[in-house]
Amino acid sequence: NPQNTITAGSNQTVCINTAITDITMTTTGATGATVTGLPAGVTGSWAGNTVTISGTPTASGTFNYTVTTTGGCAPAATATGTITVTSTIVPVTGFSYPTPVCQSASNPTPTGVAGFTAGGTYSSTAGLVFVSNATGEIDLVASTAGTYTVTYNFPASACGAAGSSTFDITITAVPAITLTSAGGTTNQTLCQNVGIAAITYSVTNATGATVVGLPAGVTGSYAGGVFTISGTPTASGTFNYTVTTTGGCPPAATAIGTLVINVIPSIPTISSI
Repeated sequence: NPQNTITAGSNQTVCINTAITDITMTTTGATGATVTGLPAGVTGSWAGNTVTISGTPTASGTFNYTVTTTGGCAPAATATGTITVTSTIVPVTGFSYPTPVCQSASNPTPTGVAGFTAGGTYSSTAGLVFVSNATGEIDLVASTAGTYTVTYNFPASACGAAGSSTFDITITAVPAITLTSAGGTTNQTLCQNVGIAAITYSVTNATGATVVGLPAGVTGSYAGGVFTISGTPTASGTFNYTVTTTGGCPPAATAIGTLVINVIPSIPTISSI
């Protein structure tokens, strides 16, 4: 008996959800054949010494298939080929982006969601700029916070016509810290063991704030969007403090000030002569 043989496979490129042209291969000396590596929706069968690959692919990508004879004399014969399935262009229905989308230019790279087609162009209502980064994707830079309507214009291809799609992206403002107590409260000079005038800041677009550099006896606290520095200093010296927002978008906002605490003079001892 002769060894198994099989004629060569062939390659095809088709659009997703479009039937392929049947691929046939002739075998000799075999009693059957198996096919692996086909896209979903495409199958292979053997009958009367003929392998037939047919169907409608429902998944996109590059699929390298292998046909292997069964039965007959060893070794089995094989044939290979490639079916390339191209996605149909569909409108963009959304945009995957880390939350929050910050007003600053330090946003990470966005990722397209289902239906995203590379090679198109973006535009938006005034104030939102699209900047191509080193990976060929898009960074968002907004002059002000708010919700912007974005239009993605996608190109035509062999599997679909050109078109456009719109969706909204909400840009979150960066944190801000604003003095709400009297202007002179940020820099105070007073005596040790005397209470300072309370220093208050309004904190927006953040979830809290911290402070470093205060003298012993003086503390800072955050509640309901307000950061308050208060207390009675028990140590003398010059203390340069910094308030920094926490949470929200980068970069954090900061505010600075200085407390100069003077030592209380000691009462001199007078001796009689």
